[in-house]
Amino acid sequence: MNLSFLNPWWEDKKAIYLDKHLRELQNFKYVYQTLLLQQQFKKGNVYTVRGPRQIGKTTFLKQFIKQKLQFVDKESIFYWTCDNLSSKDDLISLLEEYVEFCKVKEKQPEYVLLDEITDVEHWQKAIKFVVDADLLPNVCFILTGSNAIDLKKGTERLPGRRGTHGKDLFLLPLTFREYVKLRKPHWFEKHKNNTVKQLKYHSDKLKILFEKYLITGGIPLVINEYERYGEIPIYIYDLYYSWIIGDVLKEGKTEQTLKEIIKSVLTCYTTTVSWDSLAKRSSVKSHVTISSYIALLSYLFVIFPCYFFNIGENKIDFNKNKKIYFYDSFILHMFSEKLNIAVNNDKIIEGIVGSMEKNKNVLDEVFFTKLKKETDFVLDSKKKDKTGIEVKYQNNVSKEDFANKRYFKHFTLLSKNVFDSDTVPVYVYLFTEKL
Repeated sequence: MNLSFLNPWWEDKKAIYLDKHLRELQNFKYVYQTLLLQQQFKKGNVYTVRGPRQIGKTTFLKQFIKQKLQFVDKESIFYWTCDNLSSKDDLISLLEEYVEFCKVKEKQPEYVLLDEITDVEHWQKAIKFVVDADLLPNVCFILTGSNAIDLKKGTERLPGRRGTHGKDLFLLPLTFREYVKLRKPHWFEKHKNNTVKQLKYHSDKLKILFEKYLITGGIPLVINEYERYGEIPIYIYDLYYSWIIGDVLKEGKTEQTLKEIIKSVLTCYTTTVSWDSLAKRSSVKSHVTISSYIALLSYLFVIFPCYFFNIGENKIDFNKNKKIYFYDSFILHMFSEKLNIAVNNDKIIEGIVGSMEKNKNVLDEVFFTKLKKETDFVLDSKKKDKTGIEVKYQNNVSKEDFANKRYFKHFTLLSKNVFDSDTVPVYVYLFTEKL
């Protein structure tokens, strides 16, 4: 196998500047520098980076290589995309070949970057073999994947082999705060620590940015193409639709069933549903089929369920009806366009708030509750003093909107324009780190 084909910097360090993914960044008006580039990736550890396809994981790896080439031997960094490997044995053979290459060159391997490793069945067995055989001692492994559950389960099968500092990291669509940083970096630096009261005088600026964020979501490619053309090109819709369908087909599921389920989700977006009720809204009659598709789409970072939290008993009830949200508003728009189902902006905004809370800790669940009336989000569920968030994207608020306030230590209503002691415009809340 020609290892240098995907590692052209072995011949010349400057070759990294000609990399396809880094060249594409030069065409972007807005280039987001992920905080992962500030992460300390220590040798002798195995790190994973999870996130949806087309979010920039490969670009991150290339930026990482460019960064490290300033300090380490060019042959000490090995990159490979795993979508051209058929089995764990192919992966082992690939790494053995790299070990032999380093012996011939008398170089010490330092970083092994394996892109989309979840495309290789039983990949964790290959990594376990390499670690146990001490083929690449004191090497830092960075593994990326778009299938969150496979990457999670795979690393769970590497007990004691991830090193002291090995961890799971995430590359997800930008939050609104990150979007503002991308679009208006100077304004962001000036106002990033402002309180809600201080932001009251800058809320018009945030509202304008939020209206664009509603359209593009937090995917850098979509953001840049929208800025370039004044609209989102058709090919972008097709691109993201294709990768979701492709990953679903890989799992032995069908496009038609997926479309039926997504139609049901869009039709009842932000309302509580059971797997049975979703099945009844479609031609998919089995609640088992529904739940398996929802689980897969969650692992692919397309949607996530929001579960019921029983405030009185202080516990989660996974059996009760739940709500389903999209990780990113553009993906919702894409399916809405493809399936010809319109979703009200108010509901999309509620989903954006939910996805922000999910992004704070991707591995935790998101909750809602119903007391006198429904409260959209329950925060600090593990603490005695909980926080309630209610989304009412409207110009006026009423007493009824605060019916559940007494059940929470902190309760905030997210409005369209209203500033009050317990009410904040949603775009101000999404920008502010602390209320």
